[in-house]
Amino acid sequence: MMKKRAFLILCSILLLAAHTGFAQEQGARKKLEHNIRLGTGVHFETGSNAKSFHNVGSGFQLSYGMDVPLSDKWSLMPGVGFRGCFSTQSFLFKGGDFDGMAYADVSLSLRYHKPASNVIFGLAPVVSYMVVPDTYYVDADPADLLNGKETFNRADFGIRPSMTFRHGRHFQWGMEAHIGVLNAMRQYPEYNRTGVISVHHVMLFCGWHF
Repeated sequence: MMKKRAFLILCSILLLAAHTGFAQEQGARKKLEHNIRLGTGVHFETGSNAKSFHNVGSGFQLSYGMDVPLSDKWSLMPGVGFRGCFSTQSFLFKGGDFDGMAYADVSLSLRYHKPASNVIFGLAPVVSYMVVPDTYYVDADPADLLNGKETFNRADFGIRPSMTFRHGRHFQWGMEAHIGVLNAMRQYPEYNRTGVISVHHVMLFCGWHF
């Protein structure tokens, strides 16, 4: 009899714990927040083979992130995005060229929600893969052996600080910078084309959270 009561009590405790855990999980899910952003801004390069700052280009970005709260002030937001970069080639290369490429980005942003305000500060590592590669085109020399070869490495890594302002229930806008920390330039020592180029951008964005 005592064993049966103990068994029933144990089952009740387990059911209560399972119910409580499920309720907490549902509550946590309600706090998850979707973020959709569209941004545009300037694209530029640094390094020994970078273009002049007088030849900065343009860029755009479409991204999605899911904000996961850690506390009242902190959250993590994993995200994915599509980023396009365009710029004119430096006059130092014969014939000139045009850079046009697009990246798929995967990020994980640590976000600080400033108390008693609608401001959020974020910092994210970003792993990028070039889905639309840029290639060399030397129109002054159609027979140049570099023509058609990819200009940049497919994989890249960067750090992305951001600041977001929220208005109303769903609208948000802000600014971010992408700081490329790797050498993105594909090396061709056989064609005497080596060096260092890191790819960056600064963008304004707007979007919705819900």
